[in-house]
Amino acid sequence: MVAPAVGNVHGMLRGGGNPKLDIQLIRDIATSVDVPLVLHGGSGISDEDFKAAIEAGISIVHINTEIRVAWREGMTRGLASGEEIAPYKIFPSAEEAVYEVVSRRLKLFSGLL
Repeated sequence: MVAPAVGNVHGMLRGGGNPKLDIQLIRDIATSVDVPLVLHGGSGISDEDFKAAIEAGISIVHINTEIRVAWREGMTRGLASGEEIAPYKIFPSAEEAVYEVVSRRLKLFSGLL
């Protein structure tokens, strides 16, 4: 596998989106190598860039930071009452947030969105 730098960054940038991907560069690399291309640092990339990158030759996408952010936001919602201490009552909010992100991204990456 090859994980080329094509405008993506690891993590998510605060205060704005990630730079746009160089789709032509992805296409050029995909036609030059005979291994799967990996997009490391996919969190924060626009849906349009994801679709174009996959069409250009990206086979694997990493969105770990996006999933972690969803988990944290879900935990924050679960703790919002300030009085709950039982993990089984707090964790479902985080699980739901992660599920929403992963489901939406899997649909996008599979061409269902």
